[in-house]
Amino acid sequence: MDIAKYAALFQSESREALSTINEELLALERAPTASEPVSAVFRAVHSMKGMSATMGYATVTSLAHELESLLDRVRHAEIAVDRSVTDALFAAVDALERAVEIEVAGGSAEAAAAPALELLRDFARAHGRIDILTPGNTQEFAIPSATQEYALPTATQEFAIPMNTQEFAVPSAAKPAMARGPRTIRVELRRLDGLTNLAGELLVARGRLTDVANELANPALDEALAQASRLISDLHEGIMASRMVPVGQVFDRFPRLVRDAAHSLGKEIELSLDGRDIELDRSMLDEIGEPIVHLLRNAADHGIEMPDVREQAGKPRAGQLTLAVTRERQMVTMRVQDDGRGIDREKVLARARAEGLVDATVEQLSDEDLVRIISRPGFSTAAAVTDLSGRGVGIDVVLTRVRALGGSAEITTRAGEGTSVTLRLPVTLAIVRALLARVDGEIYAVPMTHVRETVELRQSARRRVQGREVMLLRDEVVPLVQFREVVGLPEASFVSADGSTQVIVIESDGRRTGLVVDEFAGQQDIVVKSFDGVRDGLALFSGATILADGAPALIVDVSSLN
Repeated sequence: MDIAKYAALFQSESREALSTINEELLALERAPTASEPVSAVFRAVHSMKGMSATMGYATVTSLAHELESLLDRVRHAEIAVDRSVTDALFAAVDALERAVEIEVAGGSAEAAAAPALELLRDFARAHGRIDILTPGNTQEFAIPSATQEYALPTATQEFAIPMNTQEFAVPSAAKPAMARGPRTIRVELRRLDGLTNLAGELLVARGRLTDVANELANPALDEALAQASRLISDLHEGIMASRMVPVGQVFDRFPRLVRDAAHSLGKEIELSLDGRDIELDRSMLDEIGEPIVHLLRNAADHGIEMPDVREQAGKPRAGQLTLAVTRERQMVTMRVQDDGRGIDREKVLARARAEGLVDATVEQLSDEDLVRIISRPGFSTAAAVTDLSGRGVGIDVVLTRVRALGGSAEITTRAGEGTSVTLRLPVTLAIVRALLARVDGEIYAVPMTHVRETVELRQSARRRVQGREVMLLRDEVVPLVQFREVVGLPEASFVSADGSTQVIVIESDGRRTGLVVDEFAGQQDIVVKSFDGVRDGLALFSGATILADGAPALIVDVSSLN
């Protein structure tokens, strides 16, 4: 039997088990006398031990065995949980994670695991017992002689290696029937991407068929098209739903990240995750993980004060860090908020003066100037470079990535009270609803996630403020951007008989802008196609799409207009 074909599944199952282990160890660190976290970690490690032995991954098996032995002694109150124990457990789990990746890739993890193995064995020696796993006592993990369970099935959901090692023993008396739970199947994301593209092309084809049917005015064709349209819509919704996963699948690793950051800084930080069950397109979730890491590290390093400083300010010793996720229609909002010192405006201003980013006469930074300066590549107020910060890539990376994803970011801060960074992102990157606008005969697509409203602007509502054209919208002054001017077309603009022009009111980074176009051409679900920018070309477009009539259209990057 070729057991290697189960390597990817083993890796996936192990990652889920490691996520559970980290989460439960954090709970154990908060409540050292609690029994359930220890038991939960023990079960997960025991399962990994059984799976790795079956796969023949010796180093992973040895690590899991030693970790299991230490947990067993903790479980039976032979060893009390303190900082040294939790540090050893976390170090062993990190080594276990590295060993899984190395051995699945076909390498040897002995060297990477050696320090953790020795640390665990030192604990065992210090408490009078050591139980090293040898080939002679691994028979409980032997692959059974009856291997028909491992025959390649037609449905991949049957591939799952049982999480309980008892399942490997040879099933002599018939086992009692068990109720079936939800049946799942693991599918590579690239396959879902392919289905998503096909569903998008069907939407485009449906639009073309609708146009043709309207020209022919055939009742039978209209009825068939209506039925096909419903089926295409259901197919599209089903495929998109299959891509959605709870944000907790990625965000559950952040408590461990914050814990390690706090320990390295000598701080006390409590992280709370809200909205872990909210679902997001997996591709979007993967893209936003790194920006969230930057925000959490910045908050831990720059935002939250040392425990004694917090006490002197009348705050709890432990800083509060929150990652909250909410969903509003086709947008997801992620907010990273801390109760720390807030952004030091004076320090930012001093560094900005030193680097020539502001005039020497500037004495105070507005909120807009503050965000503009701290988001510049390479800008940092850190006195020294550390593992967490100091290279000036945090906020810059966040804003660049968020804008590339079609989202926006907003930063608010108050001295002594903390900082909040709010990210607004579309639920999916694959298919989006767009407003179509015509300019000089060409169609452009503006994602609806940024469109607040459309306005027929009369000449009487237009003004000029400090040399810039604006419009008055319900007592609000909104700057105008002539799309023709942005793309380098002649200044003559498309004006209706009554002298009015069409404006799309868009919002990005909390600011509103009026985009002046020739006319509106309706709305459409579009399939986003990425493309490499033309050398020395405009950074105005984030992608392209094919419209219902087969014509191409460029997708406007709204963030580039502010």
